[in-house]
Amino acid sequence: MECAAIVDACGALGFAPPEDLAPLSELLERIVSMLTKMVLK
Repeated sequence: MECAAIVDACGALGFAPPEDLAPLSELLERIVSMLTKMVLK
């Protein structure tokens, strides 16, 4: 989940407020979940 780490780093560095980054983290989680399910089939 390197992409999520980048989103977290952007928040820690103050590039965007947490409320703007939360939807991105949720979207990344959904994408990873979908890809994981595809691989396990």
